[in-house]
Amino acid sequence: MFRAALVGAAVTLGCILVPIVHFVTGVPSPLIGGYIAGARCACTQGQAVLIGLLMAALLLVPAAIAVMGIALFADLSANFVLLVVAVAVLWVFAGGTVGAALGGASARRSAIG
Repeated sequence: MFRAALVGAAVTLGCILVPIVHFVTGVPSPLIGGYIAGARCACTQGQAVLIGLLMAALLLVPAAIAVMGIALFADLSANFVLLVVAVAVLWVFAGGTVGAALGGASARRSAIG
C-alpha cells in the first residue's frame, strides 16, 4: 500500500509541476493521484484513508519547501507559512482519500464483473 501511496503522491506532484497543464490539473491533482493509487491496489474504504494520509505525509516536505521559498522572497510571516502548508496537507489528505476510495471501488467492481 505504501507503493500505491507513493505513486499517488508522484502523480499529484506531477499534475502540479507540469507547466501550463497545472492550471487545469492543479486543484484536482490529489483526487487524480488518489484514484490511481486506490485503483492500483483495489483498496477498501479503510485503506483509502491510510493512502490519503500517506500521500499527505509524503507531500508535506515539498509543500513546506515551496511555501518557505516563496515566503523568503515575499517577506511573509511564519504563521502564514504554517497555515498555507496545513491547508495544502489537508487538501491532499482529503482529495487523496476520496480519490483512493473511488479508485478502489472502481477496481473492485471491474474485478467482479
